Amino acid sequence: MNAEKLSTEVENQISHANQRLSTRQKINNRVADDGSLLGSTSDVTHILLYELSIFVNKLTAANSLEEIKSSAESLKNIIGAVEGKVASGEINLPYQVKGQTAALDEALTRAHGVSNLL
Repeated sequence: MNAEKLSTEVENQISHANQRLSTRQKINNRVADDGSLLGSTSDVTHILLYELSIFVNKLTAANSLEEIKSSAESLKNIIGAVEGKVASGEINLPYQVKGQTAALDEALTRAHGVSNLL
């Protein structure tokens, strides 16, 4: 009985791994190759880093509520429309499909693994 249970678990793991590979291949063939995905991720990360830097610098120098509000204007102009597109269903983000907790856990597990290697 124990061998059957172990065999079923192994089969499930193999099936899950094959499904992931299939999904990744579809993404590569239909959406973008790994380099393009990495480039897009890098571009968005740099945009957010730059805009967040502007926001934080303006926010820390603000002396009034109006200055605090205006400090977020640049960031809002760049990414503010994303919220509406997601809310309307025009855009679905991958982490929403995976589940926010699952996506975050996956990212943290990878980050921890990389940190251990460093």
